[in-house]
Amino acid sequence: MHRLILSVHLSVALLGGVFILLLGLTGSVLVFEPELDRLFHPHLSYVKPRGNVLTLAEIGEGVSKQFSGEPIVAYLPSETADLSSQVILPRGIVCVNQYTGEILGMRTRGQSIFGWARDFHVRLASGDVGRIVMRWSGVAMLVSLASGLYLWWPGRRLGIGGGWRSVRFWFDVHNSVGILSLAPLLILAVTGTVIGFEDQASSFLGKLTGAGEASARQSVARRQTVPAAPATTSELISPQVITPDRAVAIARAQMPGAIPYRVQMPRYGGAYRVNLDLPGDRVAGGRNLIAIDQSSGTVIFSTRSSDLSSSERILATNEAIHTGEVFGMASRILAWLTCVIVPVQMMSGLVLWLRRKRHARS
Repeated sequence: MHRLILSVHLSVALLGGVFILLLGLTGSVLVFEPELDRLFHPHLSYVKPRGNVLTLAEIGEGVSKQFSGEPIVAYLPSETADLSSQVILPRGIVCVNQYTGEILGMRTRGQSIFGWARDFHVRLASGDVGRIVMRWSGVAMLVSLASGLYLWWPGRRLGIGGGWRSVRFWFDVHNSVGILSLAPLLILAVTGTVIGFEDQASSFLGKLTGAGEASARQSVARRQTVPAAPATTSELISPQVITPDRAVAIARAQMPGAIPYRVQMPRYGGAYRVNLDLPGDRVAGGRNLIAIDQSSGTVIFSTRSSDLSSSERILATNEAIHTGEVFGMASRILAWLTCVIVPVQMMSGLVLWLRRKRHARS
């Protein structure tokens, strides 16, 4: 049995090792994507707070003039005073100083190290085929962890001995690091696999939680006829369309205390769609959407984190655990360290395999 499990462990590492390595490397980048992005692009990210903040309509007008009237897809309002606001155009994302209206620069969506890292992490930067490969790489990682635990258990050796050139040293490194990091690696592998098979997991959880799911889903996207207060002249783009600022005000009135982080224009969806974040909810706080009629200001429908069905909340919690968001900075650091361990384990395992192979030949 031991020989069979060892063969499985080696085969999984040799066949899926490159993809598991990519999961670890790209995951370590994505854990701190916002902070790293600001670190590498400070001229686009930071502004000096001064005076009053311009309205979204004023910011949009300045961007449209700068880019030959190109239509605005959405606004990404700044969530803190020292970070720039962003305006999404078909050609890319424009960073704007919300106090002065200065255009700080534009970046093409996805064309950065972080966009590539996310693309590789999710689908190997190769569409549906890559998505399937990375999905099953998570399963391969689970098999590797389970077989590794089985192989370690009889001796239960913990500690590193011998010189770094010896087989014993790399054997001990591989075993000790592996067993000490088993729990967080297992959590990342399980949650990542659930995300990879999210459709199947959602169907399974829906059946598991019972018939209440249908009514819960209906409440999530319930249609409303919530009248808005009449808009003033300054809150109208034209006699027929309210401004994005008016749409944000209506959305915030629906969810007091929530912070708007995206405002999609009615040109791309038929209505204003305002996404809001509830700061106290790390699991599903960003899953709030208020859709507003562009003419009357009436709330057409809303999706709120408080209305998530039990299966949707389980999946949201799973995602928050995987990304490290569930407990804030502490869990993000732990997720980063766990991702870094993956290439360490792959390297030690490869060195160990090569040295044993060379030893067997001699």
